[in-house]
Amino acid sequence: MVGREKGRRAGEPLAVRRTPTITDVARLAGVAVGTVSNVLNGTVPVGGERRERVLAAVAQLGYRPNMLAQSLRRRRSPVVGICVPRTSVAYFAALVEAFEEIASDGGYHVMHVLTHDAPELERQRVASLLRYHVGGVVLVPGAEPAPTLDMLAQSDTPVVVVDRTARGYGFDEVTFDNRAAMRDATERLIALGHRRLLFVVRRRKLVVTQQRIQGMREAVRRSGAEVSAEILECAAEGELGTRLALALTAAARPTAVIVSNSTFAAGAMRAIRALRLRCPDDVSLLAFDEPQWAELVSPSLSVVRQPTHDIARMAWELLMRRMRGGAEERQQVELKAQVVLRDSVARPPLQARNARRRKA
Repeated sequence: MVGREKGRRAGEPLAVRRTPTITDVARLAGVAVGTVSNVLNGTVPVGGERRERVLAAVAQLGYRPNMLAQSLRRRRSPVVGICVPRTSVAYFAALVEAFEEIASDGGYHVMHVLTHDAPELERQRVASLLRYHVGGVVLVPGAEPAPTLDMLAQSDTPVVVVDRTARGYGFDEVTFDNRAAMRDATERLIALGHRRLLFVVRRRKLVVTQQRIQGMREAVRRSGAEVSAEILECAAEGELGTRLALALTAAARPTAVIVSNSTFAAGAMRAIRALRLRCPDDVSLLAFDEPQWAELVSPSLSVVRQPTHDIARMAWELLMRRMRGGAEERQQVELKAQVVLRDSVARPPLQARNARRRKA
């Protein structure tokens, strides 16, 4: 026979343990209910001893916030939709991870979808996020985003556009200065003596690609040198090796190749090795994007380092303001990227040989 619960009389019903409430947490921590809410939701900074007491009380009671109740009070779901083209590109993968981390710290959840830069798929995936009544949407638009942007503009869902601009829609935007980053990268290559440059892109009509092309051309004009700057468009990754091989075996082959993302960087390295060329002795390589393996390969990869975490943090702050009913004017934030030259970039072959002769 199972013994009676200590302190309970025979015939009395078993007590059902009550789920702890935010009031219980506040009472145990010796603070106001609003202070507990601020600690858990991050709405107002709470530091020092009060924050520690709240977190200790939460742990002791096993308190779990009622996300459904919170969303009903806020009139917004605690789930945020993140829509990016793909996660095979290191930058987009890092962006999603940064949003996941920031959302978790704030008591939110992320639902992310991929569009593969296909306009109809992008519209469908964002429509699915709206059907789930997400509290807000972070969107990296594709090459033809108008149908998706129209749909979002007609909804009452807060939206922040990231990485690529969406002119004319009034959404908050957080980007980095692609034009300045490419101008800086091109100027540094020209200063090393490169006169034949090749920029490999996935889609030439993307806004960010156009901005980078403008930056490259500005650097060429400013240099006053005779520099050839060509664009190679490869919509399919499978054709990159063949098309790049043709460019690298041409009579006037490029001495420096710039690629638009990390997957193209890996493809370019494979193509260079397949041709038995040496990087950077025969051709220099620089990538927009910094994959985790950038410093592990030989030669280490030169990159344009995007401010990924700062982009995610700023976009999240703007989205939270909209979700909490902020009626501020449209915000456009443009951050700076950093050009990091490593072993994959050096002087072109002729200049390198001449420099060695001068030293001799």
